[in-house]
Amino acid sequence: MYKIKNILILIGLFLVGCKSSYPHLADANIEYLRAKQSVDDLGSDEDVNAMIDPYREALEARMNMVLGELPEDLKKDRPNSNMGNWFCDALLDMSQRYYPGEVDFAIQNYGGLRLPFLGKGEITKSDIFQLMPFDNLLVVLELDANMLQRFLDDIADSNGWPLSRGIEFRIENDRAVDIKIGGKAIDKDRIYKVAMPDYIGNGWGGQEYLGECKQFNSNVYIRDAIIDYLYILLENNEKITIDNTKRIH
Repeated sequence: MYKIKNILILIGLFLVGCKSSYPHLADANIEYLRAKQSVDDLGSDEDVNAMIDPYREALEARMNMVLGELPEDLKKDRPNSNMGNWFCDALLDMSQRYYPGEVDFAIQNYGGLRLPFLGKGEITKSDIFQLMPFDNLLVVLELDANMLQRFLDDIADSNGWPLSRGIEFRIENDRAVDIKIGGKAIDKDRIYKVAMPDYIGNGWGGQEYLGECKQFNSNVYIRDAIIDYLYILLENNEKITIDNTKRIH
């Protein structure tokens, strides 16, 4: 380990000396050192483990913190799933906290949920990181009736995405029909507020037209929003609930 430190010091001195100016070298004392071939001189695995163990233990303690109890198995599926319902309902609840107005509903792209299954029982912070490993931010888009129809048609064409409460529709010939927002048919004169990942809102998922819409950025990762949602339930001694109502017919 002593030799590792010496090597790191030499590297550090070298980097400090790398400046944009180029001073003239007047003199230098050079000492040649022969590197030994044995990797044992670099320290053992035990030495490295001893250095990182305190950090590993602290991280594992944080990631394994229990955030609640799932009352049933959560499964990912199309066009509806209890995992998608629960996730988007939580997303809707949290978007209402960040957005200075009323949010009509929330969506999550199907591929954005990276676990096919979460078992009944304890759910941890690690579970949420595995479910949502991407650094997607929660945004709220303003969609007029035509833009909303176009977006929902895309979702219908892919056989459905996870949706929150507040919206339902039927898929017919790969299009969204009989759309109800808040129990009412689409109003052509209304602007709808939809919470979603910035990956979708910025058009990176194939819906480039969404990039034209007015957007509110919460600057909160969706993963963190779900974790905060579970923290709030935990602090208020509330149980996790799952709404299995079909949103897509």
